[in-house]
Amino acid sequence: MTEQEPETIDGQGHALSRRDFLKLSGLLSAGAFLGPKLLTLFENAAASSPTDPVPPYPLVQPENIINTVCLQCNTGCGIKAKILDGVLAKIDGNPYSPWTMTPHLDYTFPIRDAAIIEGTLCPKGQAGIQTLYDPYRIVKVLKRAGKRGENKWKTIPFETAVDEIVNGGNLFGDVPGEENRLVEGLAQTWAVRDPTLLTELSTDAALVQKKQMTVDEFKTKHSTHLDKMIDPDHPDMGPKNNQLVFVWGRLKAGRSEFISRFVKDSFGSTNAHGHTTVCQGSLYFTCKAMSEQYDKTATKYKKNVI
Repeated sequence: MTEQEPETIDGQGHALSRRDFLKLSGLLSAGAFLGPKLLTLFENAAASSPTDPVPPYPLVQPENIINTVCLQCNTGCGIKAKILDGVLAKIDGNPYSPWTMTPHLDYTFPIRDAAIIEGTLCPKGQAGIQTLYDPYRIVKVLKRAGKRGENKWKTIPFETAVDEIVNGGNLFGDVPGEENRLVEGLAQTWAVRDPTLLTELSTDAALVQKKQMTVDEFKTKHSTHLDKMIDPDHPDMGPKNNQLVFVWGRLKAGRSEFISRFVKDSFGSTNAHGHTTVCQGSLYFTCKAMSEQYDKTATKYKKNVI
């Protein structure tokens, strides 16, 4: 008899192939073997009391939570970084933030009680764990170890990097072709340190741009300070201070003012430039749409709503 030929086994005309018979037999054998064990598990569960202590879930313990801000995009949502054995194990929304919970918790709400309350967080924010532990993330200072474009790098201590950036020097003496090249640091780039002189040079440089002062007139008037200019024949390029260029991407109010005060007001460079990302656009546009006040066919933006 082949497996395709059914065989009646119960006397009622129900057919069962040999393969199905073997499967059923194995299942019944396993049930007979596991039956006592399953019964023991059920008995133990029934015997347990609802008042028995339950091991605390470590990720909702206040001591394992760091309240901080997500920088995966420019929105800056509040987050709860949950630490387990020194490792970031989970990220959730901070319930004190209006971006993650509506209405958000009052700031007087105890932090210990808020540990078990989760706000929402987008997938990009959740990916902060991958960002933190990305094997290709740069966590040390890299310095060029070959010619430009050769993609050769070496790591140097952070303190060494700060010293070289500030003081400059023969930074690439071990690179062929750059043995004698001296690199100016910020100390040399900060050529004009007198605010009054900086204002005078900038004002006259603007006059040269407007053709209200000739280059020769500029050079004659500031003959003792031409060494501080990037190019005396092109005063519009400004002093060497302008060689410091600070370009940023994600930046929120507060940090941009700090950077501008350092780069522009303190260092004297005009080159502090930023660009934005598109992620926060949905947040801004939504808040604007929610706060718009409709008046027949016209709309007006209600300020100070968000």
